Amino acid sequence: MRIAVVMGGITSEREVSLRSGEAVLNSLLRQGYDAYKIDLQEHNLVSAFLENEYDLVYLVLHGEYGEDGRVQAILDMLRKRYTGSGVTGSAIAMNKCLTKIIAKELGIRVAKTYLNIDEIDNYPVVIKPVTEGSSVGLYICKNREEALEAAERLKGKDILIEEFIEGDELTAGILNGERLGVVRIKPESGLYDYKSKYTVGLTSYECPAQLEPKIYEEAMEWAKKIHDKLGLKGVTRSDFILKGDKLYFLEVNSCPGMTETSLAPKLAKLKGYSFDDLTRIIVETAK
Repeated sequence: MRIAVVMGGITSEREVSLRSGEAVLNSLLRQGYDAYKIDLQEHNLVSAFLENEYDLVYLVLHGEYGEDGRVQAILDMLRKRYTGSGVTGSAIAMNKCLTKIIAKELGIRVAKTYLNIDEIDNYPVVIKPVTEGSSVGLYICKNREEALEAAERLKGKDILIEEFIEGDELTAGILNGERLGVVRIKPESGLYDYKSKYTVGLTSYECPAQLEPKIYEEAMEWAKKIHDKLGLKGVTRSDFILKGDKLYFLEVNSCPGMTETSLAPKLAKLKGYSFDDLTRIIVETAK
């Protein structure tokens, strides 16, 4: 079986994707797979899948044009196998607003959402793009002036405005329906932003998270509900904020990072899966 590991892309998360992709490629090569790299860029967004030979595409793309269902749609039309979630699940998971609506209908607690800045009745709030990942373009606004400034910086993008909930950041992993565990994230800066996520040493992790059993189980249950309801496949990661004894769902990542600082491998390790185990399972269970 020849595996094309597709990485890169054309979004703000390109560099993270390249790092994740290289880690996945090295893992597959270590295990004896016939695998090679495809760097997806502007000029080959479609042609890369037409001009290369492969039996399976291992998708390691983050953000739009990769994690949002568009690449998956191309591969479906070409009748090619690929790892991870399908078109519909990927598209919904990428849209934070739609995912929150579904989560709320499932009985999962979410932060209060505002339709626009004029509707905000309490600060601080978080303003972020609806379809970006890795905390790119995230602003915590303490007043109306800061909110207007954030909206201006994100002009041209659909934005999500929600109440800012101060608490501990948690993430829960699911692998093809199996509950992996929960990790507590402890960024030195207090904010788990892009720099904290991808700079070694700026964030520490409590693996597994030392939580009340009820809260740990709730995080796992909610992550599983979202994974199943959206019809997601492979490894997914649901992010939460814990304030006191109340858990709030933030978003689900349908194609989480696989770098040396990424959370998906840490979550897999809680179940005894090595990095190589994780990539092998994802390959073996690809549709």
